[in-house]
Amino acid sequence: MSVNNKFNAKIVVTNRIKKYYIWLSLVVFTLTVLAVWKGGEALKNQRIKTLRVDSAEQLSQLASVLESAIAKYQHMPTLLASNDRVKKALRNGLVDDIEQLNRELEQINRITEASDSYILNTDGLTIAASNYRDVNSFIGGNFAFRPYFKNAMEGQLGRYYALGTTSNLRGYYFSYPVYDQGDVIGVAVVKVDLTQFEKRFANQRYEFLLLDPDNIVFSSSKASWLYRVLGELSSADLQRIADSQRYFGQRIEKLTVYQQTPFADGSQIVTVLENASQDSGEGPRQSYLKMNRPIQLLDFKVATFTPLKTIEEEISLWRTIFAGGVTITVLLFGLAVLRRKMLRERSYANEMARHNQAYIREVIQNTQAGLVTLDEEHKVESFNPAVEQLIGQPLAPLVGQPLSALFMPENTKEQALMSREGFLTATNHKPSRVLTQEGYLYHGDQPSVPVEMTLCEMQLPDRLSYLVTFHDMTERKHYEQEITEARLELEQRVRERTYELEGANTRLRQEIEEHKGTQRELIQTAKLAVLGQLSAGLNHELNQPLTAIRAFAGNSLKFLDRGQYQQAHANLQHISQLGQHMGDIIARFKVFARKGDVQQGPIAVQTAIMGGLKIMGPRYKEVGIELVVTPDQGFIVNGDMVFLEQVLVNLLANAADAILEAPDHRRRVQIEQTATQDHVTICVHDSGRGLSDQAILHLFEPFFTSKPSGLGLGLGLSISQRIVEAMGGRISAHNRDAGGAEFCVSLPRFQSLDT
Repeated sequence: MSVNNKFNAKIVVTNRIKKYYIWLSLVVFTLTVLAVWKGGEALKNQRIKTLRVDSAEQLSQLASVLESAIAKYQHMPTLLASNDRVKKALRNGLVDDIEQLNRELEQINRITEASDSYILNTDGLTIAASNYRDVNSFIGGNFAFRPYFKNAMEGQLGRYYALGTTSNLRGYYFSYPVYDQGDVIGVAVVKVDLTQFEKRFANQRYEFLLLDPDNIVFSSSKASWLYRVLGELSSADLQRIADSQRYFGQRIEKLTVYQQTPFADGSQIVTVLENASQDSGEGPRQSYLKMNRPIQLLDFKVATFTPLKTIEEEISLWRTIFAGGVTITVLLFGLAVLRRKMLRERSYANEMARHNQAYIREVIQNTQAGLVTLDEEHKVESFNPAVEQLIGQPLAPLVGQPLSALFMPENTKEQALMSREGFLTATNHKPSRVLTQEGYLYHGDQPSVPVEMTLCEMQLPDRLSYLVTFHDMTERKHYEQEITEARLELEQRVRERTYELEGANTRLRQEIEEHKGTQRELIQTAKLAVLGQLSAGLNHELNQPLTAIRAFAGNSLKFLDRGQYQQAHANLQHISQLGQHMGDIIARFKVFARKGDVQQGPIAVQTAIMGGLKIMGPRYKEVGIELVVTPDQGFIVNGDMVFLEQVLVNLLANAADAILEAPDHRRRVQIEQTATQDHVTICVHDSGRGLSDQAILHLFEPFFTSKPSGLGLGLGLSISQRIVEAMGGRISAHNRDAGGAEFCVSLPRFQSLDT
């Protein structure tokens, strides 16, 4: 046990070291990520701070260059307005003067590098221009709508910026009125082309923008940013810009700024979505350092957008180098730790191998199962004490003997498997070479012991060997014998019990048939009881026709004696009709009285009601009960005509009895028909005293009756309930609010195949 404790302690220590290294690795990884991130951020902030200082100087230089370059053109309209040739051309309008003026304007533009110079009359019409040779010359164009013309006509120095409607070039306009004897006779205009500055600053490390007072990009070194607005413009502002024709139909869109980070000096880090449309809002992102300052002369703002791509690439490179250095250091440290671990595990494995060998020997010697090792030829090499305990004597003489000298399979056909060739054949199609058989251990004169043998192959480093395991099955065999005997006994008891159940089932079927016969007899008895109650009315119905027949027959004899054959023939016709009427009455009672089972089929509800009325009509006439029947609704139900008539006759008879028990009530019975999609309901309500609470509780129980003694068997409603349920319906009863009782029979509506 001391060896086990030693190795368990080593395992615990090893697990603790593993956990320590895991946690150490996590801490180092976290610290490395934080160092890379924080260091990169610090370096980025430092680079941006330096870039802000440099960009501020560049912005000042750019603003000065732009302002000085444009300022030299602001006095040119004043000089042109004081030129005598200009005044002469405006005053006289001679062709020679205008042609000479065109040449002078062209020369002035060539010297001053201005874009265009031109002279407008008081109507805004261009009479002379420096571009008179061009196809798109301003001569003949009317610019009275431009604000610089209106300002000059009012005697002021005009300034304006716009996209030229004729040249389609962006420019800044300076204008001045031309005076003659104190009156304004025209306007001198000089246009400065701003694209020259875009070309001049196109290859700088930054992008420059000229922003008008509405923050619209009027000029830029990046063509895709032209006519983009920084910020938001209201609908009124957009309409005002469109009405001024400043941008001559150009679409004003918003420059898509994804993110802004302001600084204290007014500069910003902005992330712009390059080439992103206003609708999609998608495109590559580019970060810039944005700085701007106003140009007082033009009422513009100049802005620089310095890309941060170089700084970001520098930071990414620094982070990569730093992370790579840390990674290499960690890998070297890990290799050292891994080598040390491999040496330690190799020593541990050698020690564990020695421990396992000792442990296996101890397990083999102390295991309860019998173990035997065989050589490659299936001959006994060694065994443990458990095998000797199973067989009850020493087995040393069996060493070197084949396994068949110790074990005999239960199935003699499998004895061939005890050889090496038989073992290989038996385990050829199995995933592992393991063979299990039941048999007996035997040696000498000792009785054999039932065992389960497991033979498996062991691939040792230097040779092939086999391990055989024997498990004692003495108790298991005993239990199997007991289970077999119990199973045979149980099968015998099951056969006996099955014979008894079959006899009981036969008797039960006989009782069911007897019960059905009894039920049919009860139904027939109820029919006959109703017929007995109706016998007086039946006699009355038959006596009247019989009396008339006798009278007609006597008269007929007299008419025949007298030779009055026509009167005799008429009397015989009356006798025939009365006989047919009596036959119909007797036929209804015969059909009502016949025996039989419920035969399902389509029946007309109105026909069943009229059949019941033919039977009960004489009694209702005898006692003077008014019978009200709703008109035929054409309802058809699924049931048996005779049994439905029996139910209706029973309900009509009960209604008559209830009315006769209340002589002071009105004598009236009403039959109504209603229907839903699936059922038809027939209701019979009387004008009697209604049902008592006790009668409602026990109304459909056999032999229960609320009639006086001797006037009923108490079977009518019980039998009626069984008949209705046999036809798939139900019967119910309740008291009406207006007085009297109401019995309702609900039957399934007949559904034809067509529907």
